[in-house]
Amino acid sequence: MAIEKAKDEVFYMERLAVHPDSRHKGYGRNLIDFVVEYAKQNGGKKVSIGIINENEKLKNWYKKYGFKETGLKKFEHMSFTVCFMEKVLL
Repeated sequence: MAIEKAKDEVFYMERLAVHPDSRHKGYGRNLIDFVVEYAKQNGGKKVSIGIINENEKLKNWYKKYGFKETGLKKFEHMSFTVCFMEKVLL
């Protein structure tokens, strides 16, 4: 996982991954919580991600944690569409 400050109040969460053998144990949620807290402590108002749009299971998992779809983009060098999502920090 990586965190990148994109703009003054927006942080990107990138490359979040949990090994298949370790899924469904709360590690992904812990990573999201870490990113959200880090962003808040550093003046962030939003966390933004880009995921594979066709992965409905993953998209729904992020929605469960408060992320909302903000756009779609098809890149020529990728075989999938990217779904951009944001979570507004309270």
